[in-house]
Amino acid sequence: TDTMLQHKSMIYKATDEAFFYGDITIAGEAAFNPVLRLGYHLTTWLALELQGGVTFSEYTADIANPMQVNPEGGNPQPVTEVGDFDAENRSTLIFIGNINGVWYPLNMDGDGSGRWHPYITGGVGIASYNLDSNYVAGPSSGFNVDFGLGIQLIADELVSLRAEILYQTHTIQFEPAEYFDKLEGGTVQIPVYEFDDAGRYSPVQEFSSNTLGGITWQIGFAINL
Repeated sequence: TDTMLQHKSMIYKATDEAFFYGDITIAGEAAFNPVLRLGYHLTTWLALELQGGVTFSEYTADIANPMQVNPEGGNPQPVTEVGDFDAENRSTLIFIGNINGVWYPLNMDGDGSGRWHPYITGGVGIASYNLDSNYVAGPSSGFNVDFGLGIQLIADELVSLRAEILYQTHTIQFEPAEYFDKLEGGTVQIPVYEFDDAGRYSPVQEFSSNTLGGITWQIGFAINL
């Protein structure tokens, strides 16, 4: 599970009677990750690949140290129980595009024949996160690096199968949204607030960055043209 956003003492609910705030952590886990690759063999032992993939992910917001304070001011009070729907539980789309080198070390002394071809791969690209959250102004992108190991099985002249274990990493920093919620039919707009120890509030200026990534495994097939 990767943490995509963290911020202390941030609003999670607003009513006419009180602002509710706490330490917010948004973390998600990938569920499905289809990838399309377009490759070209420079030699029997070296290839270049353009890769594009989308990850469908679910995330859950955790609220720690919840507090409430009157919008007109006063002493903050602890919240004894966070409501079932106060914390966000939504989806994330992650797009990753990379250019990778693929090295087949056992083919360097031969003509590339045979059915089994282990390889090493690595490359660079862009990762973009589209987080369906009230806290963020829009998608965030970062520089992506990946590397891993795989093996390719040549089934026939046209089709081959491949399995791969890949590690990738990137750093993401979201921009705070201008408004978190609207009250009284939209006539009152609540900014994305952060609170101090006295319950005084001000708009969040910046979220910290988070380094994301991890190990993934992929199984697929290739059409050899």
